[in-house]
Amino acid sequence: MTYNLFTLSFTGKWAHLEPEFIKSHFRESLTRIRVAILIAMFFYAAFGFLDAMIVPDQKIIFWTIRYAVICPIAVWVLWFSFRPGFEIYAQPCLFFMCLAGGLGIELMVILADPPATYSYYAGIILIFITIYTFIRMRFLWALACSWLIVAGYEIGAIWIADTPRIMLINNNFFFVSANILCMLAGYSIELNIRKRFFSGFKLEQEKNKVNQINRELDQRVRERTLALSTANEQLKKEIQDRISSEASRVKLEKELNRKHKLESIGTLAGGIAHDFNNILAAVIGYSELCLSSLDKHSSEYENIKEIFKAGMRAKDLTRQILTFSRQAEQKTEPVQLGEVVAEALKLIRASIPAGIDIITDIKSTAFVLGDEGELHRIVMNLCTNAYHAMENEKGTIEVRVEDTVLDQEIIQAGEPMVPGKYVVLTVGDTGHGMTPDIIEKIFDPFFTTKAVDHGTGMGLSVVHGIVKQYKGTIRVYSEPGQGTTLVIYLPAVQAHAGPDQEPVFTLPPGTERIMVVDDEKTLVHMVQKHLSSLGYTVKGFTDGQEAAACFSEHPDEFDLILTDFNMPGLTGLELSEKILGIRGDIPIVLCTGYSKNITREKLRSVGIRSFLMKPVTRYALSTTLREILDQG
Repeated sequence: MTYNLFTLSFTGKWAHLEPEFIKSHFRESLTRIRVAILIAMFFYAAFGFLDAMIVPDQKIIFWTIRYAVICPIAVWVLWFSFRPGFEIYAQPCLFFMCLAGGLGIELMVILADPPATYSYYAGIILIFITIYTFIRMRFLWALACSWLIVAGYEIGAIWIADTPRIMLINNNFFFVSANILCMLAGYSIELNIRKRFFSGFKLEQEKNKVNQINRELDQRVRERTLALSTANEQLKKEIQDRISSEASRVKLEKELNRKHKLESIGTLAGGIAHDFNNILAAVIGYSELCLSSLDKHSSEYENIKEIFKAGMRAKDLTRQILTFSRQAEQKTEPVQLGEVVAEALKLIRASIPAGIDIITDIKSTAFVLGDEGELHRIVMNLCTNAYHAMENEKGTIEVRVEDTVLDQEIIQAGEPMVPGKYVVLTVGDTGHGMTPDIIEKIFDPFFTTKAVDHGTGMGLSVVHGIVKQYKGTIRVYSEPGQGTTLVIYLPAVQAHAGPDQEPVFTLPPGTERIMVVDDEKTLVHMVQKHLSSLGYTVKGFTDGQEAAACFSEHPDEFDLILTDFNMPGLTGLELSEKILGIRGDIPIVLCTGYSKNITREKLRSVGIRSFLMKPVTRYALSTTLREILDQG
């Protein structure tokens, strides 16, 4: 911003802003000007009672000045402020009004005899204040008006009133000082107004640039969307052609299975993984602490071991949720379907509204031959479809797992199956139901009756493919308004659970000094116990700012930093950057329950040595720290 130091007007390349500023200043000041005129006129008229008290002999002349000259001028300016031409003549009008008011008071000073005349000197100073701060005339107009009033006083005091020299010097000191102070105040006020106007102008320019960029991006998005829609239509046609042969159908189902896995997991992982893994970290960590100190032949040891095993199973389940794709062939093995259903329902319960009740009846302990992850996805898909079928997010989902024996007579009534023992999974809902023509199409790829944001139409196609792959069958029972029930039959197999392996507690010791930072106090305490038992010197913090301050004061007292990523106030990544800025050679290990915003490449670029996903076992933590510390 460049402006003239005397006139305050915009100059140079910003000179074109001056007319726009004058218009803007007028629009913003108009209401204040009208209010100021009313108030100034009120006080100018109200002070007439002083005339009657101080100069009763001359009150008629003074009242004539007030009520017959100055007040009508103010009324006229106020009236004119509501006329269209006031914007052009606003400053001259205000100049004339204030000059008249000041000269009127000076005339009263000249006409009044001492000591009465002293009471009117303050009125001139009030006029200065009104000009510069109350009415806020533009600086040049205000400057001219105030100094003309000063000049008027000098003429009247010297050549008309013959004011004594000492009084003239005293009054000049106060008048000129007051005028200069008010002038500085008016200068500052207008300068700040101009700066705000200039800032608003620059902000509007940037907004226009952003809007232009947004319009260009919207155009690109529309073009890209059109291209993607065309490509999607072509893909659908290609898929319909390829499913004509059995080999192409199998290949397509595997790919659709993988894509739907990404869709179902993606809706759940981000919301639960971090907190769930923090809880598991405490469960697994404290279980390991107990196991390391208990007698292996005691009942307490067996109880804690079961807690540890349950935590590890939960850890595997979380890792499975966060695994977005897997290219290797699925490994089939005996799986207890009831346990898979129970685990899946825990996740489903956390992801659907509380208004939907889930009724569970798991009676079977039999095994089926399949992949635990695929069976897990079957349950997730069926329950998700049941949830989407219920309006107003209210209703009931019933899930049953039971054993049955199918003989030849029963099989003849449905699809061809081998007689024998089966495990039956039933998922029913109280949703809107389906008509017979829709039931015939629900297993077709990309067929869906859902809204755009509720799925792709691949879920039941994937379920159907998995069930067929496991030599089972799926049946659908539904009527409009009566809900839907899907029944899956899977052949039962004989299997026995293998012995659980004992946790490994042969851990590498160390004597280094380690800083542990985590906003969960329980986890900090647990890690301190783990590492202290191995010989390390550990100092724990639950606040990133406090940890950074400690390291800043004592950077040489630590050999390694172990920090959580998701922390309030100062994240683990920000803490790491601060620490590495103080001491670039300090090794840092970052832990997190879940974060989609960080990658190993990003961490390496910052300078972080290693990255661990919670929950971390004692063995994994101690070996990782030992490897990093041994590298130097």
